[in-house]
Amino acid sequence: MKINLDIKSNAIDSFNEALAKLETAQEGDQKAYKFAILHLSHAIELVLKMYLQSLDESLVFSKCYKKVKQRASEKKIDLLAAYHELKDEGFDFKAVVAGHYNPFTVNVSDVLAIAKNEVCGITGNKFVDQGFIDDIDWMKEIRNAIEHFHFEFTVKEVRLCIGRLVRGVNEFSDIFSLFDLEKEVGKHCYETFKTLADEYDHSLAEAHIEIREAKEALFRGTRPKHQYFIEWNEYYREQCNNETIIPNAESPTGYKCTFCGNEESGKIEVNCDICGLPWANEDMSYWDENLVNVCPRCENPDAW
Repeated sequence: MKINLDIKSNAIDSFNEALAKLETAQEGDQKAYKFAILHLSHAIELVLKMYLQSLDESLVFSKCYKKVKQRASEKKIDLLAAYHELKDEGFDFKAVVAGHYNPFTVNVSDVLAIAKNEVCGITGNKFVDQGFIDDIDWMKEIRNAIEHFHFEFTVKEVRLCIGRLVRGVNEFSDIFSLFDLEKEVGKHCYETFKTLADEYDHSLAEAHIEIREAKEALFRGTRPKHQYFIEWNEYYREQCNNETIIPNAESPTGYKCTFCGNEESGKIEVNCDICGLPWANEDMSYWDENLVNVCPRCENPDAW
């Protein structure tokens, strides 16, 4: 039996596999992040080559790409302008690779060197922003390290970069009319894609992952009967409308929001300076320098 995958099918397969590995990693198997990086890198590389093929099917081959570089160097113009100049002259890229079996193709940097010159005819803004290019370069370095020698990364850094890359490749494939990525994503990982594709949802999901990891680290190695004595609170943050404020030893308030980074909330409990019981700080009254936090019960005992 033969397996025949065109470049689009190959890219989508790798993209879906990257999402599946990301899900596995977030469920606890952190080694799966390695495979998520490898598969996503492969998917992005193929999508970028699809862009080149949208200009000319043969441009994806190194021999043809060198012709464009040569023209750009001779005329001192950018690569995209050099390609269009050759095209307008009727240059036959296909003839350059005619008769060559399995010729070498360009790399990711080659594609980006052309794509970064694409601009909107109305606004003049570039279609490919530098942030997307930087994230691709970062992941390319991690991928090469995984494939060839020792590698090291923080899982949070990888998760955030994967989210940005998913949003970037989603926008890239839409701008250049390559395909509708949302319609191509497999049903088994569609929810993961939807979360990553929305910057707010991804940031919120990351905030909840950070909460889970912080709590697991705090309780790790402690017997269940002793966990009752460990102080752990999760508070609501009014400004970002999320219950994502958790203990943080480096914060002056002792708490920090994993979503917006704020360290203040009226819901954080402090001890009453009279009775010593904890109350939300927004409910406390100030009497004097010695009685900074006075709870409602102590302020008006007859009402209780």
